[in-house]
Amino acid sequence: MHLALCWVLRGFLTDDAWISVRYAENLAAGEGFVWNPGGPRVEGFSNPLLVALEALASWAGWSAPAAARVLGIAGGLACLVLVHLGGRAVVGESTARVATVLTACGAPFALWAVGGLETLLVAAAVTAGTLEVARRDGGRVLRAAAAFAVLPWLRPEGLAVAAAVVALGELPGVFRTATRRRAIRRIAVLGGVPLGSQLVLEAARLGIYGHLLPNSVLYKSGAGDALTVLQKFLDQALLPLLLATAGAVLLTGRARLLAVPPVLYALGSIGTLDSANAYSRFFQPVWPLVALLAAVATVRAAERLARHRGGGRPAAVAAVTVGLLLLLLPPAGLRSVHDWQQRYTDCRVGARESVLGWLATTPPDTSFAISDAGLVPARAGGRHVVDDFFLNEPLIQETGRLPVAERADLVHGRAPDVLVLASRDAGRFVGYYPTEQAIFDHPAMSAYRLAFVATGRGDSCGYTLMAFRR
Repeated sequence: MHLALCWVLRGFLTDDAWISVRYAENLAAGEGFVWNPGGPRVEGFSNPLLVALEALASWAGWSAPAAARVLGIAGGLACLVLVHLGGRAVVGESTARVATVLTACGAPFALWAVGGLETLLVAAAVTAGTLEVARRDGGRVLRAAAAFAVLPWLRPEGLAVAAAVVALGELPGVFRTATRRRAIRRIAVLGGVPLGSQLVLEAARLGIYGHLLPNSVLYKSGAGDALTVLQKFLDQALLPLLLATAGAVLLTGRARLLAVPPVLYALGSIGTLDSANAYSRFFQPVWPLVALLAAVATVRAAERLARHRGGGRPAAVAAVTVGLLLLLLPPAGLRSVHDWQQRYTDCRVGARESVLGWLATTPPDTSFAISDAGLVPARAGGRHVVDDFFLNEPLIQETGRLPVAERADLVHGRAPDVLVLASRDAGRFVGYYPTEQAIFDHPAMSAYRLAFVATGRGDSCGYTLMAFRR
């Protein structure tokens, strides 16, 4: 089922994935850790392990985005194996089987398997570590520690996930005399190994870039509306979340640790910028754990109903019923997700491919500025790129997130040869982002003239790229 969904949704590759690709290909070509060849070192990505693997693939002559998609699908399959096998020791065999089906039936989960980012690799590490620690006997500490140690290299919040699971799972044992020594030893390994991994990463960051936090953390943290990201997940996954809440209440002992990462992600989403979060990408790393919790309530209800009405194989009936509901019900059912990714590909990707065709007719030393700094910069033939949001500039390490007017001043101060601005209207310029409107309204815009209008395929979608040339 997971592979079938990946195949149906294979047309999707998010624009942000191309940011990692640009860094990886520059690294593979010997340019170093840079956004622009010959430019300053900058960490405009937050997934150093994925970038390193993509760079290795590119250096070996393979496609970096294809490598990311293969890794994403492999991460999804790893989650299914972990839920099916590792879940048995935590929630029982029947419930683990149902949870495997529910995990596989998540269309957004498959969407982000092929999306080109680290999302499902994070899901595999979170699932592996949490399932191990949630076992009744506490699990194998080295396996859990190794899984958690990978997280900082994939997402900035990785260490927080490990810390929350370890703290809630092991600290109670510290306060009991009989288990204190064992608990301290477990905390030393479960917490120490991921912390050591984080320290190594920070040492590398400090040595390479001269800072401790990637640009995305400075840019996105506290920059969004309070509950926007969480509300999106609640709207799109209400049924499994209700079942998961019931499952968390029904569980006892260490098994309740399955609920810790979802709760942590919910708290962490407050105030976070809703960027590159189609179909709740922010929450997909905890989808297997949500499926496990939902399966607990589903199986319990099915068994009670079977005892009342008679009939066999309640777990199988429950798996088929809830799995079909996940696949069929909008807004996160397969049809809804497929239609969205088709519109995204036809509209936004189509416009970006069109403007790329026009850029190819300009001299190789042409510089340009753009806000959606993914596909177009990555495939612009090495042309110098100014990121309108300055997410890929070392400047924001000094300034933090810049106001819109200041960004417009800085973009025009760089005097790019071409400004590629996204418009909501193909007939006249209506800035898709406030930053682009500020760039268009800036007095220095008088030096530019409209040279090309790029629209996507199919019906109008309210996204047009306009290229203004000096």
